[in-house]
Amino acid sequence: MNTAILNKSIGRRSVLKTGTAAVATVLFAPNLIRPARAAETITLLTWETYHDDDWIAEWGKANDTEVKAVRIGSEDELFSQAFSGAVQADILYVETGSLPRFKEANLITKIDPTAIANASNISPSLDWKKYVGVGGETMGVPYNWGTQPLMFDADQVKATDSWAVLWDKAYEGKVNMFDDCTMTFPMIALHVGAKDPFNLTEDEFAACIEALRALRQQIRVIARGFDDATSLYAAGDAVLGYCQNVAVVSSLQAKGKNFKYSLPKEGTPTWIDCTSISPQGDRPIVYKFINDNLTPEWQSRFITKSTNNGILTNKAALAAGVTADLLKLTNVPDSEAAGFWDKMVVFQKPEDLDRRLEIWNDFKSGTL
Repeated sequence: MNTAILNKSIGRRSVLKTGTAAVATVLFAPNLIRPARAAETITLLTWETYHDDDWIAEWGKANDTEVKAVRIGSEDELFSQAFSGAVQADILYVETGSLPRFKEANLITKIDPTAIANASNISPSLDWKKYVGVGGETMGVPYNWGTQPLMFDADQVKATDSWAVLWDKAYEGKVNMFDDCTMTFPMIALHVGAKDPFNLTEDEFAACIEALRALRQQIRVIARGFDDATSLYAAGDAVLGYCQNVAVVSSLQAKGKNFKYSLPKEGTPTWIDCTSISPQGDRPIVYKFINDNLTPEWQSRFITKSTNNGILTNKAALAAGVTADLLKLTNVPDSEAAGFWDKMVVFQKPEDLDRRLEIWNDFKSGTL
């Protein structure tokens, strides 16, 4: 078996760039002349395509603030950049399951949702408040959310609603996974029937190890990032796999490939990326930036450019200028249907991340 790990750093939220025109609305008075020295500075630890340079420069001009974006490719990188002090961030975009870890390391502090009026634009179908509390304190407000479903080439794989197809010997050497233990391990746990994929028993850990050992024989390449996975599928080197983001499917469809995705009956891992603030970021200008990022105008442009879900309802997104055809590339319309969230498993803090990382590294090295 030829097992390789690709080394590009684009993360699971790197998204489709199909040439779709961005929403034309002018948001933050781009005609203003940028001052020679801005009164304030905001540093972001953010994901690819979450904050394009022209967007944040536009906002900065209108608010006498320099906004610097440092883009990361994985949750572990986000943590290490902040924990090591390599980046002194004011705002970090942390998925819900990692919020306790970041709080315990004093990398983020509580946030006041009442100071973010535009949080009212968050879709009621996204029941985020149950996931952002740590020790009775709110540690973030959603900026974007997404699913990690099963994806497959419909010309070569029969439609399926179970993770078990990844272990089907008919597809040996044609399965793709991506290199992110935090995001992948819960899917393995769901496949083996774990009662709670974030709090495994000893027997469930053993079952996950056996499942990973068997899965390794199915995989030709473990991809890192959107571009790697898209190239792999487009070249025919994989026909099904665990999907980082439904935008991978959209990208392949734009290339004329008949790829689809399904939400397996065992449950689909789902992430909510939250805007969190560091202790040094607890400032009025930072709250203004967060609030402005949740306007329908900003979110419409974000959804249109990236085909991510954002935080708007389907109706609000359409009213803000996102086209119906583009919304079909996202989970937004489906998320408001009855029963959708029953299939979703939102990431939460795992019982022992270090143990999971050790198992995952053994899986990648072939020593499991």
